[in-house]
Amino acid sequence: MGPKVEAACRFTEATGNVAAIGALRFASDPRWQSGHDYRGFGIEWGGPNVTSLTHDRFASLNLILERKICDLVFCDPPTKRWEASGVLVKDGHYFVVFDNRTEIARVADDLLPNDTNGLLGMVQAKYGFEGITYNGAKHRFYWLVEARKHAKGAYKALIVECDHDFKYVKDRPVNFPFESRNKGFEAIVHLRRNSKDYLLALCEGNKCKRGAKGRKPGGGRVLLFEKKKKCWLHVGTIALPRSLPFVDYSGMSIDNGRVTIVSQVSSMLWVGNLNEADWTWRDEGQLYEFPRSKNGEIQYGNIEGVGWITPTRVVTVSDRREKKRVSRTQRFRKKINRSTSLKFPRSPS
Repeated sequence: MGPKVEAACRFTEATGNVAAIGALRFASDPRWQSGHDYRGFGIEWGGPNVTSLTHDRFASLNLILERKICDLVFCDPPTKRWEASGVLVKDGHYFVVFDNRTEIARVADDLLPNDTNGLLGMVQAKYGFEGITYNGAKHRFYWLVEARKHAKGAYKALIVECDHDFKYVKDRPVNFPFESRNKGFEAIVHLRRNSKDYLLALCEGNKCKRGAKGRKPGGGRVLLFEKKKKCWLHVGTIALPRSLPFVDYSGMSIDNGRVTIVSQVSSMLWVGNLNEADWTWRDEGQLYEFPRSKNGEIQYGNIEGVGWITPTRVVTVSDRREKKRVSRTQRFRKKINRSTSLKFPRSPS
């Protein structure tokens, strides 16, 4: 099993016009010793694991706090839809992108109303963004457009580059074709090596496929791209551990080789260690389950972007959930949440 985990995860989940955000912490804090009553941090959650997974394979996350995005970000005119899809942690704020708008939300990391909270960037356009990352060496934001149609019917992602003041600089296509507009990359992370700029891009489907093939677990893929003058060139592929049981992949963050990836359908979070020198995994990683209801139903089924806050904390956001997929007992709210996770006890031998 992996280390004990305390999560300050912020998620955003929604039907209607509500949105959310949350955080995780891997802790050796004495408050998390076995038998300690930690409910002072928030609501303790339990519940069955995902079907086909056993208790000794992953830990459970515990919800601590929730906030609505609409309570933190002023919008004129008021918006009815906040479809959060990615998040970046930077300078004491969370920068949230939406797949239904081109403005970026900036939210103070204390999740309280603040004069620095607000919408930034470009005016509304026909497309939104799936992911966001930052190039600290060049003071550039990179925003991910999931897929746009190119020649011969193929779809390719687009990386929009903006300066530190959110002013448009340039856009470049990503040199990798997809068959569908809405089954492409779900997250990007910028890395700089030997004075060259790279992006790691997370495929939504297994083996970067759509349909039944994309939903077959064990084929997670992260693609490596190098920045060129006119495009982001595909230069490598990193296969996620085959033991990872995700049906889809919806968010990713890297901090000094520590990688976290989330899944919507599986409603789980994975943490692994990447050797950035040769792009190989050091271990199989550790799985963590988002809160379930008392009868085991998934409560957070639209988790999207994720970002490390510190070496012990992450933040997550989520997309708008389709009403036809939501039962009466699974009504989601677009909120900002803070959650915690603990190491799941080992099964008796």
